Amino acid sequence: MNAVNVLLRIESSLYELPKSERKVAQYILDHPEQVVRMTIHELAAHADASSSAVTRLCRSIEIGSFAELKVSLSSHISTDKKTGFYDIEPNETIESIKDKIVSNSIQVIQETALNLQEKTILELIKIIKEAQVIYVYGVGASWLVAEDISHKWLRVGKVISAHQDSHITATALASSNKNALFFCVSNSGETREVLQLVDIAKESGITTVGLSRFGHNTLSNKVDISLHHVRAPEAKNRSAATTSLIAQFLTIDILFYAYVSNYFEDTIEEIHQSRDAVAKLTEKHKK
Repeated sequence: MNAVNVLLRIESSLYELPKSERKVAQYILDHPEQVVRMTIHELAAHADASSSAVTRLCRSIEIGSFAELKVSLSSHISTDKKTGFYDIEPNETIESIKDKIVSNSIQVIQETALNLQEKTILELIKIIKEAQVIYVYGVGASWLVAEDISHKWLRVGKVISAHQDSHITATALASSNKNALFFCVSNSGETREVLQLVDIAKESGITTVGLSRFGHNTLSNKVDISLHHVRAPEAKNRSAATTSLIAQFLTIDILFYAYVSNYFEDTIEEIHQSRDAVAKLTEKHKK
């Protein structure tokens, strides 16, 4: 798998960083070639920040050291192909739009997969396996991802509670007396209803997991287990979430197939039965 793309990590968390770290981060984004040849003290001076701010930035974007940051920078700026995300501009050709969408999708897939930690995935699939019921929730486009979670784990025999109405979800969480899991989705990690439902779930002793974009956000700090996808910039005048949804769906796909693989004997028969049931239903509709 490709090495960490530090430029994308910085882009993902730029606006959540403290002021001193943000100055360093912005300088790196603006001058990556020069930074590769700098010492930590030189970078701090050029960014009008301190050496400790550089060190804290590395910690914030989960890079081990400044030396490791420079190695990542070097590996990505040495390629001819420009890395990053491309916005759509007025009056573009269809060919240009296709190239940009494909480029954005490839970037978000590669970086999200790279950032997902094996330890977290294995811990979560064990909790899913043991849960008697899984509550899922998301708002807007994130509801599509919540539905995907619901559909996938219904196929392997899990009991799922999925409601778009936050009041119904709150009632279900508050009255739950089972070994349960609350799986919520919020791209920003700041969706009010989601955060309130996490609090209700925790008060009921329910394990909580949140899927949000990489970087510091309230949801990541609240939940028991946090999954992150790369923060893919969307077009300012977009009509719907695009690359962020790709990242979220990819994360759920990886989680689901890890679950099936690790509990193969328990799940494969359930998958076959659900597929056969749908096939029978489809056949009846044809008659």
